[in-house]
Amino acid sequence: MERKGDNAMELSIEEKWKRSRAALSMLLGTSIKAISESYGKEGLEKVAKAWEENNKKASKRLMEIVGRQERNLETVARIIDFTDSIYGVEGEWTEIGLKRAIKIEKSCPLAKQFPSETCTLCFSGSMQGIARGVLGHDQVICRMPKSLPGGDDCCEIIIEVKE
Repeated sequence: MERKGDNAMELSIEEKWKRSRAALSMLLGTSIKAISESYGKEGLEKVAKAWEENNKKASKRLMEIVGRQERNLETVARIIDFTDSIYGVEGEWTEIGLKRAIKIEKSCPLAKQFPSETCTLCFSGSMQGIARGVLGHDQVICRMPKSLPGGDDCCEIIIEVKE
């Protein structure tokens, strides 16, 4: 039985996706908060490691999706841009070199749903997994010293290849 003013079936694909993304980000944020409250930083580090391993394994397929074969930070950047486009994140790379890449993200529709650790630990681990999978080694670190959910004016992603 349809309620008055409730025409969810008539929403555009884009509107359905926006609502789905908002609902899923709310659930993710709530889950991360519960893990943090129950298990502290150790629990969040386990989530970050799981996300890293997942994306390390997925990197080959992600390289195919973005149409790149080169195992460098430019490819890592393109994959992150691809995933950001799914989530509605807006930002730009201020540096992409052989040993370091930096992205500044000014707008993220998900950020308001997350505790800062979702970005600084978990998404950082996720991107580290992409970088390690693409580059084919573990001598790369991803960190996020600034985050929108943490009250900063941007998310700053720094990916560095260590010697």
